[in-house]
Amino acid sequence: MRRMLLGVGLLLAVMPLGRADPLPFLPPGDVRLRHIVEIEADDEDVPLATTWPLPTRDLVRDERPILYSSLQPGTSTDAGWFISVAKSPDPIRTFDDTPREKAQAGVAAGWTAGDYAGGVIKISYAAKPVDGMHFRFDDSYVAWRYGNWWVSLGQQQRWWGPGWDASLILSNNARPMPAIALDRASAEPFNTPWLSWLGPWRLTTFMGLENKEGPEWPHPLVWGARATARPLRDLEVGLSTTEQWCRVHVCGLHTFADVLLGKNNSGVNVSSAQQPGNGEIAWDFRWHLWSLPAAVYYQVNGETSDGKTPLLPRPRQTTNLLGFEFWSPDKGSGGWRGFVEFADTTCGALSTAASDQPNPGCAYTNNVVTWGYYYRGRVLADSIQGDSRLLTLGAVLLGDQDRVWDLRLRHGKLNRFGENPLNTLAEVPSTLWNLDAKLNGHYKGVNYAAGVGVDRLTPRGLPTATTPRVFLSLSAPWH
Repeated sequence: MRRMLLGVGLLLAVMPLGRADPLPFLPPGDVRLRHIVEIEADDEDVPLATTWPLPTRDLVRDERPILYSSLQPGTSTDAGWFISVAKSPDPIRTFDDTPREKAQAGVAAGWTAGDYAGGVIKISYAAKPVDGMHFRFDDSYVAWRYGNWWVSLGQQQRWWGPGWDASLILSNNARPMPAIALDRASAEPFNTPWLSWLGPWRLTTFMGLENKEGPEWPHPLVWGARATARPLRDLEVGLSTTEQWCRVHVCGLHTFADVLLGKNNSGVNVSSAQQPGNGEIAWDFRWHLWSLPAAVYYQVNGETSDGKTPLLPRPRQTTNLLGFEFWSPDKGSGGWRGFVEFADTTCGALSTAASDQPNPGCAYTNNVVTWGYYYRGRVLADSIQGDSRLLTLGAVLLGDQDRVWDLRLRHGKLNRFGENPLNTLAEVPSTLWNLDAKLNGHYKGVNYAAGVGVDRLTPRGLPTATTPRVFLSLSAPWH
């Protein structure tokens, strides 16, 4: 995969650049961009807004070249450099992107061929990386459009769900894995009266390559799919599923068919010897409260499902996320958005199903996939990991000259029972207070993002540890 991406990058580098056409996708990571997209979704100018990366063909045509993330190339003529330094990088990652490593630098460029192909090449070097990978192609991809479908190959970050601080099934907490993906390019409704009631709808699916290998898992894969629709003007509904699969002797078309049909629950609908791996299933919704500038959202993720209805699976051993957001209608200077979000990642703790009971040590772990629901040492979903609770108060403030403030105050309990062996934030039950402040803007042609923060972690029976954090990211185009 790395050689393929390098080849794609060299190809893009030598191809001539044309006019400033928008790239195929908007990536997650920019709260200003998401604030604008959600306002337009509530006004029905954008069909759907809870699945990222977001196809640019769903944006208002006149806005496609100007609505893009400040962190990545947005058009075919964008090319430049970037660098970031950080002291104690934030272990709690959100929709808003922040540095992963103590220092990283690289170059990036966008490319398109009309509206039927495009991509990003982003090459960087990380100093003293946690996962040992110095050279990276994160956020690089190339995409081709066939009719109303984008086929892409690369390492794109994904954010599935309405949460601003977390996603229970797939977030940008872990580095993006190499994957091939299929995305609906435009969320236009069905023409048939049998399905037109769904309203705008989108489907995205990918097959990614894990970094773990061994006798039991020679080439582990990660499959994911998400469908979203807006059956009512103010209601967006999503269904997501992921599966870590491809064990020795349990890998092939027949096994993948079992995954699609939900036959992945050991002792329920498949034998332990034939269990394909570890599956997650999530439902979510975002409900805009009529004409008010406010919305509620909810996501429930199951470590298993009952396997009885593949098209409408019911999650079991669930974790939960609930939020309330409110905003001003301004897209530019003076605009703002606030939110309150609560997440509980203990299986069954808040479930209404009689069969679910609190089950410590369950979330994001698995007896077959021994490294858990992780990629290169970080969980693929909520960064607080299993058996934790977190309450977040957040605010996004838009100032003049494209300055954006992002403020967050958090309080939570991590690894509450001390039974989640994979929780890297807390080995024992711990209380967390967290404060983060970030400023994005630009000055004399240079984009900047600066942030400060502090963590106060109190492990049970141990002294409180206070960790200050600071980072600075700079990027600029070549002119």
